[in-house]
Amino acid sequence: MLWKIYFWIMLVLLIVSMFLENEYGRGETVLRIVSTIIAIINTLGFYGYVYKKQFYSQSFWKIIFIVTVIDVVVSILYYGFQDAELGTEGIIFLAVFTFIIMFPLLLGLYRYGFLNQKIAEKVL
Repeated sequence: MLWKIYFWIMLVLLIVSMFLENEYGRGETVLRIVSTIIAIINTLGFYGYVYKKQFYSQSFWKIIFIVTVIDVVVSILYYGFQDAELGTEGIIFLAVFTFIIMFPLLLGLYRYGFLNQKIAEKVL
């Protein structure tokens, strides 16, 4: 039940984030577009994990998990260093806070790609 609640909260946050105003310029726009595409794909994978639906192959979700981790790290670093007022402590806080918020999503994607044998067997 908590997985489903978290999924719907993350889906709402994804939809809302698509309409937020851009304040960092053109470089941020490219990062934001790429991150949004990755977020849509990993939300689909998280939906598959939560509702036990198999989309695409497990190897696809393994790649998406790795890409999502890289996207989270790059986004933290990019936005953390864009705000000069944060300082080292602020960047560390931002990284820890983001990791705490994203951990269930990353765990679900990991399980969906790497430990998802039962769902794959049901579909095949």
